Amino acid sequence: MEFKFNFDLGPAEPPGTGEAERFPTQPERGSEAVKEHGVLWEELEGILEDAVVEEVEVAAPEPLCLRHLNVWAVERALSLEDRGEAGVSGAIARRSDLVPGVYEGGLKIWQCTFDLIEHLSGVELEGRRVLDLGCGAGLLGIVALRRGAAEVHFQDYNGSVIEGVTLPNVALNEEEERPPKRRRAQGPEPRPLSRCRFFSGDWSRFGNVHGGSFKYDLVLSSETLYNPDSYGELHDALSSLLSRDGLVYLATKSHYFGVGGGIHLFESFVKQKGVFDIQTVKVIDDGLQRCIATMSFRKAHCY
Repeated sequence: MEFKFNFDLGPAEPPGTGEAERFPTQPERGSEAVKEHGVLWEELEGILEDAVVEEVEVAAPEPLCLRHLNVWAVERALSLEDRGEAGVSGAIARRSDLVPGVYEGGLKIWQCTFDLIEHLSGVELEGRRVLDLGCGAGLLGIVALRRGAAEVHFQDYNGSVIEGVTLPNVALNEEEERPPKRRRAQGPEPRPLSRCRFFSGDWSRFGNVHGGSFKYDLVLSSETLYNPDSYGELHDALSSLLSRDGLVYLATKSHYFGVGGGIHLFESFVKQKGVFDIQTVKVIDDGLQRCIATMSFRKAHCY
């Protein structure tokens, strides 16, 4: 069965505003401005208290049990959330997986995420600085945390996704976090989520603002090559954010029917730019072809 996005190219609802910015930015364009989201324990506990939680077992390389919020329950909660972004709520109401420039599909867990989780079983993560780019549910970054990454940052286009999905999922997987009732009685402790930071906004601004001061050893990204119009922003962000000897892992489908992107088109784009070497390191062919690709700086462009 071929894969298609349930995408909406109609008039977009205006995105709402989120938490105050912590970075200087260029003139804002609604939810595209870069924002860092702090851990607000009272709100986080409220989300988790009545959460519908699912578990998935992965081998990475030792078995891990990853916990995440049920997608349907999250969508229902956000559709009723007055403080949520109007564009996200509108996409949910229209049952749209994608509204370009408004909602970029971060509420769902896409198939290639599990391909990359499996592939990471052979990748050294301990002590590394890791970025989960276009993180959505944040499972890639959570695996990095569980396997000893020194620091993991999570980025998604929509602030509602970060606050309603990513942050709760990371909290659910904090092995040494105290139970919510005990935390309320004794107050928050400093350790939980201390190795994490959370950002929302578009790739170009995130790369421009954050890449000037922080470089990542590994950038992990899944199902982010569907829109060819975003390739320039993605490429420039990776150029700004990746460390000199860093590596990018991309999990993607060969082609995204209905939106036009895919690994082959992106490879051509990257090769034309001449900044990165890109290669496909794994192919999964069980109907609709999927793959894992890596990117690293060409030596002549390291700086």
